[in-house]
Amino acid sequence: MSVEGFWDDAGKEDIGTLGERFKIFEHSTYANPRMTMNEGSVRMIAERAPPLIGAIMAIGIGLIAPFFVQMQFGPLNTIDFILLGLVLLVFSGAGLILLRQHLRGDKWLFIHEKHLELRHEKSEKGIPAEYKHIPVSNVVKILSHVRITEDSDSDSDSDGSSTTYENDVTSILLYNPDYPESRTDQEFCLCMTDIHSTTKAESDAIAAALNFLIFGTPLPSKVE
Repeated sequence: MSVEGFWDDAGKEDIGTLGERFKIFEHSTYANPRMTMNEGSVRMIAERAPPLIGAIMAIGIGLIAPFFVQMQFGPLNTIDFILLGLVLLVFSGAGLILLRQHLRGDKWLFIHEKHLELRHEKSEKGIPAEYKHIPVSNVVKILSHVRITEDSDSDSDSDGSSTTYENDVTSILLYNPDYPESRTDQEFCLCMTDIHSTTKAESDAIAAALNFLIFGTPLPSKVE
């Protein structure tokens, strides 16, 4: 994790209720259409559900590719047949996972006066029970940073190197009861969720907004 910037509750002030803080937020330069308030809670989409077409394509490739190869290249030997079977399993399995995530819908973050929760738009499943009611006191830090992931699949270079991807995200870090030191050391924290952004500036702004709405930390004059 390469941290670009973070805010925590060090500057917490008593800035009224969640509703009062949201009114200040929506009239500030940090106002974001991704965040709305309804029925006493602030909500935003933390993660978009994958599109249905992706699931259909993956399942289709897994089902059609083996038959296409069989028709084009004739009877296959045992090894080739096993490899085609693996292709079917990999693509069909990935497609089913994408389909399940699509059917569950977007993942939403809800900010209540005293707690947070994650919830899928269309399903009660897929969210760990401990993430459905998180006391605000268990939120340790909210960070804007670059999430670096590596792809070491078969498309990697022949010398064994892998492709890396960088994504601007805002992460909500939680106290980890298995590691009491997580109160002061973020390396031991649990990551409740990553909220993806298209730019670093957007990620920084979301982090500042969440710190204001959750902790009451004053909004910076501008995102550095």
